[in-house]
Amino acid sequence: MTMTRTPGTAPAGQGTGPERRRNGVRIAGFSIRLTTGAYILAMLAVVVSALSLRAAAPGRSANAYAAATAGVVVVLLASMIGHELAHAAAARRHGARSREISIGFFGGTTHGIYQLPTPRAQWHVAAAGPAVSLAAAGISVAAAAGLSALGAGQLTVMVFAVAAWINAVLGMVSLLPGAGQDGQRIVRALAWARTGDPVHAGLASARTGQVTGAVLAAAGLVALALGYIGGLWIGLISLLMIAASRAEARQVLLTAALSGLRVRDILPLSPVTATHSWQTVRAFLDSAGPGAALAGPAGSAATAFPLRDFDGRLAGILTLSQLAALRADRCDTTRLSDIATPIAHVVTTMPDEPLSDLLARMAVRPAIPASLHTMGHALVLGDDGALAGVLTPADMARASQIGALYRGGRTR
Repeated sequence: MTMTRTPGTAPAGQGTGPERRRNGVRIAGFSIRLTTGAYILAMLAVVVSALSLRAAAPGRSANAYAAATAGVVVVLLASMIGHELAHAAAARRHGARSREISIGFFGGTTHGIYQLPTPRAQWHVAAAGPAVSLAAAGISVAAAAGLSALGAGQLTVMVFAVAAWINAVLGMVSLLPGAGQDGQRIVRALAWARTGDPVHAGLASARTGQVTGAVLAAAGLVALALGYIGGLWIGLISLLMIAASRAEARQVLLTAALSGLRVRDILPLSPVTATHSWQTVRAFLDSAGPGAALAGPAGSAATAFPLRDFDGRLAGILTLSQLAALRADRCDTTRLSDIATPIAHVVTTMPDEPLSDLLARMAVRPAIPASLHTMGHALVLGDDGALAGVLTPADMARASQIGALYRGGRTR
């Protein structure tokens, strides 16, 4: 079960200026990073385990319950990591350059960014995660049965039973052909192989996701009619799945419109300079007179402003919406860096990157609240890492119109 999140770097092999250092453990050449969502999920697992293990196996010592709870948490995180490692390893065998695996509340957050050259590669990568999860479930069932036959403690057997359940659910749910799921990527790969048209395949998988959402919605209504309150949860998931599938269909059409265009084709020609991140909001607004601070290059109406730190390195990006969200009485004491999106959560690109690739990296869920204001934005860096421009959602909308006029070509 995979979600996607934009990496803060440009495509592999291209310099991006600032280096990103992330904490994590390296396994098989991949850096494993747990996001805040993963830690929240682990804490929920602790609470549920503490409540259920004592009821299922009463009379044990506190240390035994603590050890079993720790085992459940380790099993949960290890299962999610193993699922994503399978995706990453399969992608690497097919030439995709992936180095980091991020685990969030809903599972992996990086699988969807892999750019795969063929439907066969896409099918292999999508199926690798569920295959490993289901295999792990089978192994856990065998281990639980073996330990039970050998007279192992009930809590030990329960930990392996939980491992079987977690991996079985992870593998089966990820095979649902819904938006963002491995099952939908498999459908897309099969449609791509049959038609030879990735755009048609993307639309087919999006329609399949909508059908899956409708089926889940019907199942939720039936559950509610039978008196199961869990039908509300199923209904909510179905609505989110339908909405995500529709958004995916729009993205497929936009990606097709951007085919053949590169970042440089829509990059504004006016030079752009970065603002000092340490100045206050009031100083920024008043630096060149009322309203002048919000003017872009050559007096254009800018909506996003790159920031630099004391050392001259890019520090992030600031938007008008972030400025507007700040209370007026805090403008004198709040620095721009306090409300801007940090550079680690900003998409960066280079002039030669295809717009379709950039769009795939930008179409993600925000990792931090500040990123809500900078979705659809990207900093463009030159070959020397210097700031070359800023792309905004308005630029991407203009690009789709350019793509309709110059299908498959370049404007300059």
